[in-house]
Amino acid sequence: FYLLGQSLEGMQVWDIRRAIQALKSQSDFSDAQLTLNASGDAAVLCLYASLFETGIAALELEGMPASHQSGPALLNVLRYLDLPQTLAMAATRSPVIVSKVKPEDWKYPAEVSNKLDWDQSRLQIKK
Repeated sequence: FYLLGQSLEGMQVWDIRRAIQALKSQSDFSDAQLTLNASGDAAVLCLYASLFETGIAALELEGMPASHQSGPALLNVLRYLDLPQTLAMAATRSPVIVSKVKPEDWKYPAEVSNKLDWDQSRLQIKK
């Protein structure tokens, strides 16, 4: 994938997006509200997929790395933002629960939540 200007993890984000789109294209699931539930590096991939897809009711992310420096390789992402900023962006679209993490690593999205006076259910960060 690197020769094509993409990483394996970048293509996995695409795969998650396509799975969501395929599910939504089925008449039985077209109005379904999806909750993305993932752990570890897969939580990061679901986080990014949620930025590009509509109809995500919630994100439940467990044990997510605090930075791309210790997480999945998404090319050039660190030039612009890291996972705390991405989490804050995702929380503007749907409620997010992050568990089994160090709350001090996620100060940025917590501050965004406070400044924008979000309901506590919008962003939950748990040890």
